[in-house]
Amino acid sequence: MNQSYSAITSRSPFALFRSITLQEWVTVAVMAAAMGVAYWAWTLVYDFLKEPLLKPLGIKRALDGFWLMAPVFFGYMVRKPGMALFGSLVAAGVEGIITQWGMSALIYGLVQGLGAELVFALFLYRKWNWPVLILAASMSAFFSFAYDYASQEQANLSVTFNAIQLLVFIVSSWVFAAGLSRYLGHRLLKTGLLDGFLIARDRY
Repeated sequence: MNQSYSAITSRSPFALFRSITLQEWVTVAVMAAAMGVAYWAWTLVYDFLKEPLLKPLGIKRALDGFWLMAPVFFGYMVRKPGMALFGSLVAAGVEGIITQWGMSALIYGLVQGLGAELVFALFLYRKWNWPVLILAASMSAFFSFAYDYASQEQANLSVTFNAIQLLVFIVSSWVFAAGLSRYLGHRLLKTGLLDGFLIARDRY
């Protein structure tokens, strides 16, 4: 089993992409759709806490890391090129359908997915340890914040305020996108549901 996984992960990113199976595409699509529903549920939590807690403390971004979970989790689970971006787009699309964000959510899915995908590509889809997940989550948060900065009125706010919000967002991504993805991946691995995915090599 170790030799089999080693042979697969030693391939080039292009060869890894070509090795993506129909089962992997379908499984990620279904799980990402479920995560899109979870994104919607998290919106309710955010709306409930925003006015009494997050705004007064100046930490509106403290819960935003949860919305970065899809690209990090699906990249970590499948460990092949494009899966982080694909999972992020599907989750964002489902969220957009059932929330007020509409299809504009797809832009966030694209931006956040590209951030994580870039980090995984940097390591040629071969390293999946804690620092890599932290870096992927951080880059996803940075890309998302940069899009907000460019498309909204955040440029009118002070540099200090924006820096604090970005820092809070990145730390939130460590907790939710990186930490929760790793925890969920290992929990699902123990059930045997992920035996057909490269994350299963963590057993060996």
